[in-house]
Amino acid sequence: MHYLNAIEKYTQAIELDPTVIAYFTNRAQCYIKTEGYGAAREDANSALELDSSSIKAYYRRASANFAMGNLKEARADYREVTRRMPNDKAAKQKYVECDKVYRRIQFEQAIDSSADRKRLVDSVDLSNFQVPEDYEGPRMPVRKVMVPKSSLDKDAKPKKDGEEGKPNEEEMVEVDEEYVDQKFVDGIAEWFRDRKTLPVRYMYVLVLQAEKLFRQLPSLVDVTIPEGSEITVCGDVHGQYYDVLNIFKLNGPPTPTHMYLFNGDFVDRGSFSVEVIMLFLAYKLLYPNTFFLNRGNHESVDMNQLYGFEGEVKHKYPVHGKRLFGLFQETFEAMPIAHLIQEKVFVVHGGLYSRETARNSTQPDGDCVVRLQELRELDRFHQPKNSGLLCESLWSDPQKETGRRANPRGVAIKYGPDVTDAFCAANGVSMVIRSHEQMDEGYEIAHGGKMVTVFSAPNYCDSCNNKGAYIRITPSLETTYHKFNAVPHPPVKAMAYANANRFM
Repeated sequence: MHYLNAIEKYTQAIELDPTVIAYFTNRAQCYIKTEGYGAAREDANSALELDSSSIKAYYRRASANFAMGNLKEARADYREVTRRMPNDKAAKQKYVECDKVYRRIQFEQAIDSSADRKRLVDSVDLSNFQVPEDYEGPRMPVRKVMVPKSSLDKDAKPKKDGEEGKPNEEEMVEVDEEYVDQKFVDGIAEWFRDRKTLPVRYMYVLVLQAEKLFRQLPSLVDVTIPEGSEITVCGDVHGQYYDVLNIFKLNGPPTPTHMYLFNGDFVDRGSFSVEVIMLFLAYKLLYPNTFFLNRGNHESVDMNQLYGFEGEVKHKYPVHGKRLFGLFQETFEAMPIAHLIQEKVFVVHGGLYSRETARNSTQPDGDCVVRLQELRELDRFHQPKNSGLLCESLWSDPQKETGRRANPRGVAIKYGPDVTDAFCAANGVSMVIRSHEQMDEGYEIAHGGKMVTVFSAPNYCDSCNNKGAYIRITPSLETTYHKFNAVPHPPVKAMAYANANRFM
């Protein structure tokens, strides 16, 4: 909170005297600490307009650009710092590390261009992977299932009309299939608690089955709470596995009548992201109709490469990490973007939308309000771009002031209570629940009760001293808010696997 107060004070100082470079560079650092990277970049630009030789301004702009994934621009600024201060070892080290990350990502993108990329989920042959004989952890049960024979041969081509057999009638064969049951989920929860990893085969099986399940879902999922049931909505958990276990301890574990919706940002920053996402995928497979996951802005490759998930996957699975990371990205791309509870509570990770995003924004009588049907029809199976419906669903934030403005994060928008009122009225919605922002008390109720933020990562990044929260909702939409504190975790610091940590 003190960074927000400092931003306010520096803003007042700039209004009094906009020629003091330090006001801009210091406010830029406060924006960086509060994830307002776009605003930090603008302040650094303002400082450089006043003095093009300001080393601190170059530093701030480099840090902001790196955090936003603009590695080429960050590298250029770090290079400029080293040119102006050739004897500064810290600056030289930052340039070298930034250059290394930039070159690695550029190389990986060059050999895996989207134009040529084949789906990894279609290339994994599970017969190549076995559970080691000395594995002592929980085991997946096996059942018999019937599958098309052609599905067992990855090189098989579908029959054409006139060939032997009917074109749409395939020969079925019986095979063994691993699946998730309650014993297995309970087992891996404790296995992960003890900091143990699953065999690679189980990692592949769970991710492949989850991706297939998500792919069959719409982008906006309708959720009905049956009588006698409740749903708990949680916000960002960011790899804080032991706090996730504490949520289940305090609030009860997922069951067919105790529904859960986790609202994105399962991974990154916290150093137990693999454990979090694998437990969530297992629960989704166990309870596909009562355990729900929304995609967040950190379920994306750019964020994962900078904020720890990629590094963690490759650390915990040195041989198969690269392929597993690619499979996670395909799974994230398949996740739904939003859920609608009881036709009245809209749940999305980031928030609402710009006028231009609405389909009717080009019509003379259009009200420039996004309709739920547009979300139902959204093509989500790709990485988010810097604008549009998917981007704003994952990145937007509310504000107290009316109207819309550019988001200090540098992507999507900030929107006021009038925007929330219009969205709710046009879609027959009574409340929007979103996450995406750390809250000191774990949650915030804004915009006349129609805009609720819930954040479920207490003591975020081991440094923020905030509470976490979750929301319980009954079939009649009675809503209660519950706060909780962080619990201890093993001695692995947050951001231990992150590239961005070295540049903040």
